[in-house]
Amino acid sequence: MKIAFIGAGSIVFGENILTDILAFPSLRKDLVIVLEDIDPIRLDLIYRLMEKYKELHPQELGDVTFEKTTDLKKAIINANYVICAIHVGGLDAFKLDIEIPFKYGVTQCVGDTLGPGGIFRFLRQSTVLKQIITIIQEVGHNPEFKYQSPLLINYANPMAMNTWYCNIISPDSTIGLCHGVQGTAAMLQNWIKVKNENFSFLCAGINHMAWFLKLSYKDPDNNVPSWQDAYPLLYDAFKRNPNLIGGEKLRWDMMEATGYFMTESTGHLSEYLPYYRKREDLLEKYKGNINGFNSLLHGEVYRLDSIQNKRLEKNFLRRLGRKTLKLKKNPTEEYASHIMNAIETGIPFRFNGNVINKKGGLITNLPINCCVEVPVFADYQGLHPHGGIELPTVCQALCISNIMVQKAAIEGQITLDREKIYHAVMLDPNTASVCSPKEIRDMVDDLFKAEKKWLPQFN
Repeated sequence: MKIAFIGAGSIVFGENILTDILAFPSLRKDLVIVLEDIDPIRLDLIYRLMEKYKELHPQELGDVTFEKTTDLKKAIINANYVICAIHVGGLDAFKLDIEIPFKYGVTQCVGDTLGPGGIFRFLRQSTVLKQIITIIQEVGHNPEFKYQSPLLINYANPMAMNTWYCNIISPDSTIGLCHGVQGTAAMLQNWIKVKNENFSFLCAGINHMAWFLKLSYKDPDNNVPSWQDAYPLLYDAFKRNPNLIGGEKLRWDMMEATGYFMTESTGHLSEYLPYYRKREDLLEKYKGNINGFNSLLHGEVYRLDSIQNKRLEKNFLRRLGRKTLKLKKNPTEEYASHIMNAIETGIPFRFNGNVINKKGGLITNLPINCCVEVPVFADYQGLHPHGGIELPTVCQALCISNIMVQKAAIEGQITLDREKIYHAVMLDPNTASVCSPKEIRDMVDDLFKAEKKWLPQFN
């Protein structure tokens, strides 16, 4: 089996995903992992680290081979799985995504999913994503047979736009994975103090705006335990201890407004709505922390990424200098390795993934063929999304407000029409809350001009 990791130089994330894969004995047999990145220094660091894992664990990893390359086609040829974790333009482009909209009054805490930051990140990623899909179609593992064609596992943001776009180019080629659902579920479970075996949920919507439609628990002290609504437990826990929610003031406010808890974190979520980022007093009222994701500070994630970037290689070299590196006994909650194990062994695995809403059959009141995040099962036969889900009207409406931004941006990329990109930014709820259409047009023109070198398709 061959796994290609595109963008493996995202060192911390890369190591986590790779060591998850190595935690499964079923995946270690005759396994080739090819690490690819355009940055040869970062690529060499992650390659050396994985080679050190193999050196320290020869019994477990004797059948695993690591390779490195800066050649995208060489990485993908004959691959069974292709993991994508790219960030075209890196911090230089990220800075422009944040600073240029701010001149027009648009604040973004993260800027990687929707709005001007998310849209232009998508445009930069799109040429590489198209290249990846094309190479998969040409030289992937038995590409002439659909049931043996490689699965593209996308971790790159903006998740919904990237995954939707890839599946337009090549239907059923790509699954989008995020850790928002399992992370939020674990947080809610901790808040209500329920053990894992007594906790369950149904979460669906779109990436970074998925709703916990059902939150359930079983009381083990009941003689005949049955599933009950856990939302009352959540409200009771908050009533007893308002500090319980920590930095999630904004997310809690949205639950009280809609009746359903949702992904994503407060800092992310503030950007997908028209309610919070338009006034300083609102930002102050709903900020969760002094700094970090939930501080709601403008450009906070860019600032944190810049700090981490300066320290990353030193920290990595420090890890390479260690005499021991433990091999995981169990993988983390990141889905990729679990999905591969399910497909290779036939042991079913349930997760929340980003897939296409074919014929409107998955979430019945969201647009046909948009990208939705729903429960999915994986086994020998591939991926099986859970369908027939209907969102409450308020959840439906808020999701659609984001979906139409995604749709316009994807149409603009496919047709190379700048006007559609302008429309996408104009439809963004956060941008629309502070800018006039003319201001938005000027902003989009500025972004195209500043990011020209990463957008060759529009030149």
